[in-house]
Amino acid sequence: MVLFINAGDSSRHTSSANTAIYPNLGLLTLMSSLKEKSSSKIDVGYIDGTVYSNEIIEEYIFSNINDIRIICFSVLTSNYGISVEIAKKVKVRNKNINVIFGNDHFSALYEIIMSRQIQIDYGFYGNDVVNGFTNFIIDLNSNKLKNLSSYSGLVYRFNDSIHKNEENSNEYSKLPFVKYNLVDSILPHQEMYFEGQKNTYNFIKENNLKSQVVDIGRGCVKFSGKRISDIPINACDFCGIIPGSKSVLMPSHIRAWQILKNAFDQGFNYFYITADELPLTMWNMLKSMSENIPQWYLELLPRERPKMFGYARAEGFVTDENKIDILINKLGFNHFFIGFDGLSEISLKVMNKQPVKKTDIDLMDFNVAALNKLGQSGCLITAGIVTTHLGITKEILDENYAMLVKFIKSYPFAFAALDFGPLCPIPGSQSFLYLKNPEFAQMKADFFGLNINREFLELNKNKYLNNDLFDMDDLVNDFIIGCCPDVNKELIEINMKKITRLATENNIVVGGGV
Repeated sequence: MVLFINAGDSSRHTSSANTAIYPNLGLLTLMSSLKEKSSSKIDVGYIDGTVYSNEIIEEYIFSNINDIRIICFSVLTSNYGISVEIAKKVKVRNKNINVIFGNDHFSALYEIIMSRQIQIDYGFYGNDVVNGFTNFIIDLNSNKLKNLSSYSGLVYRFNDSIHKNEENSNEYSKLPFVKYNLVDSILPHQEMYFEGQKNTYNFIKENNLKSQVVDIGRGCVKFSGKRISDIPINACDFCGIIPGSKSVLMPSHIRAWQILKNAFDQGFNYFYITADELPLTMWNMLKSMSENIPQWYLELLPRERPKMFGYARAEGFVTDENKIDILINKLGFNHFFIGFDGLSEISLKVMNKQPVKKTDIDLMDFNVAALNKLGQSGCLITAGIVTTHLGITKEILDENYAMLVKFIKSYPFAFAALDFGPLCPIPGSQSFLYLKNPEFAQMKADFFGLNINREFLELNKNKYLNNDLFDMDDLVNDFIIGCCPDVNKELIEINMKKITRLATENNIVVGGGV
């Protein structure tokens, strides 16, 4: 068996986000590809520790230790530590099991991880690695490995050094359709995801919707341009995604509709579209989709047609007068996750939330315009809010909260959820670079006329230079002390409680799990 593990968080910073309402789409994509290319000859298994527990993961592994050939871990900063611990225990019990790591945390720190964690045999860097992974697993399982340099995205050790193969962005349009039932390959997951969705969103429960994550595009318009240590300098300050060689990947409108039909045919009728900043980055594809609606969709009664939920940059709604009509009335979007983040003009600038193209319009005006358009259209909004940033002051905190109150009071019924928390400088983000490089942090703070605690950052930088294991509360706390010296943890907690109270008073979900 090849076992795919999404360990439960062992380190998660103070946040309002929920877990366990959607499967790990990356793992499902890899599993679907492996099943297809191996003609189902390879057994695959899936366990999500956010649904069950890490204890259940260990119990299953150790009860089947001689039947498992390969274990693949999907690691973010929040679950990396426990994944490492499980991998160590696996190797003690059966050293012949191959351990493979991937996803954002590994991609950001692959050299350090492969140097420090000898129990990890291989890794995969980035997103566009499905074909490379599939070929590698099939060859590894049959003991017929080719030259390791031939597998796209593979990270491996050779001659006492760490090697990384380039991704293959050309694979995206050829990926297999996801087999969502693979989540139930070992333990029942799907019904538990449904229950999590219903417990989080009232509208899902009231309409008996069955929601699923769907990938019809990848990347972000802000991933283009210059990079520092693989981090795009145009990306939002807190973004920890390591993009592939191409900043944006999207299929044809025909392929996009086929992907949606694949999910619909498997019993899902509410699609969470994972593509970042959809109406801006992917607008050409969406417009083509609206102009070429397939017969299967048209033949459905309006009430039977699936609805969709996606991410959006605020300015994405003001670049074309027809966008709202096309998205809602033709494609069925009725819910958007919008990163309002700091809310004030200065916060948006510091977090690098400015529009991609230069404009004379104030950043806040984009948020106001987006809110007005969506509120008037009857669309739901999940608002993403990052409550801290480099050099934030009490005055900025208060201004951001006042703006949030104004937004909610304007359209109280439009807000489905508030997903908020202090900035956590995860590896792969520019904010993490501030902890590693105090000079870089000082330069950014000086540009905006804000303060940092340079002495603290200098004293603590070695903690972040050559390490791979981080407690997320420590990351948040060190960021507040080093990068936000004009506020403190207590002030941030008071701010979080005010936002929670504001949401509760207006019957808005706290979190949202997206």
